[in-house]
Amino acid sequence: MFRSHRWFLALALCVLPLSAHAGFFADVEDDHPYAASIETLRQMGIVAGFERPGERRVFWPDQSVTRAEFTKMVIMARFPQTMIDGCEEDEGALKKYGLAMNLWDVPADAWYTPYLCVAWTRSIVTGYGNGTFGADRVITLAEAAKILSVGFDLTNAVMPDLQTIGDEWYRPYLELLGAAKAIPPSVSGVTHVLDRGEVAEMIARLLHAAEKTATTISLDATDVTNTVKWVSYKRPDLRFSLEYPSSWTKPHELPGGAFDRDRLPALRSDWKIFIGPQRDCLGGSLCVERDFSLSSFPRTTLNHALEDLNASHTVTLLSDETVDETRTILFKEEGVCPLRSAFIVTHDRFFRFSLHCGSTLHDPVNAFLRLLARLKLS
Repeated sequence: MFRSHRWFLALALCVLPLSAHAGFFADVEDDHPYAASIETLRQMGIVAGFERPGERRVFWPDQSVTRAEFTKMVIMARFPQTMIDGCEEDEGALKKYGLAMNLWDVPADAWYTPYLCVAWTRSIVTGYGNGTFGADRVITLAEAAKILSVGFDLTNAVMPDLQTIGDEWYRPYLELLGAAKAIPPSVSGVTHVLDRGEVAEMIARLLHAAEKTATTISLDATDVTNTVKWVSYKRPDLRFSLEYPSSWTKPHELPGGAFDRDRLPALRSDWKIFIGPQRDCLGGSLCVERDFSLSSFPRTTLNHALEDLNASHTVTLLSDETVDETRTILFKEEGVCPLRSAFIVTHDRFFRFSLHCGSTLHDPVNAFLRLLARLKLS
């Protein structure tokens, strides 16, 4: 009987249980009402907090959020970094951004300009009637409701003109957020100024809601919202099955396994299967190398692998969960490029699922988590 790992992606994107340890930030205690959501966004790279010389980083959960900060958090939650970095160089986006967005208070070199570029070109953010963006103004629930509703595809409505729609222009957006259960209990009234903890909670809730209905994956540089048709790849002889996008080439197997010196564990696998889009063939192993791989090892070598994992100075443990007697250990390896891997431990084997260097996908980590969620082991 196959056990599904669909739970794992939900773990990565959902609001974590309040019992989860959220002690990364010095000023966010485990019993903070939004500690789990803050930690979720930190692990996803959406927030990083602030440095204090010689001390642990802080998050300032009770500090108000400006329109620029809020826009950055929403865009980082919804779009890959490659799209953010390339917005101002993209000819189509640059034309719309440069000619249509006449916001005289937005410097071209402002730290938030790349995020505003993405938000503007996708009608997530608009300026005020006087031609300003108001980057340093605090964000209220009314304005946040509009940006979140459009940014998270809760509505396909055209953005309203704040100067002509009337005093209750925000009501449809509030109803959408309410239906999505995305308004925290500490928020009261449309003029409520949101703090950083409340914003983290709202974004984490919407990410969880979006994951329940997600049908897209970042595949290429031309359309980050390509609808995916999944192909099933079943290997009962190797006791696993997975699904991958139909636009990718069929997975390639190395029956004799491999000794991967550049990633943990430093053991020869029984077999290794490459998964992902076809790469340019430069000869040798690069002809079969793909963005992802799945390898299998005897359970008797697990302790050796875990010892290597714990002893490595380049490994950051992200999570360690056991569901239905199957243990999944997610970790990040720092090196030439950041890698993601997971050890998946069953009763008599353990598997390694890895993201490799050199991916051309818009959001490789997102793709890694989605594929991991579609991996089933016996």
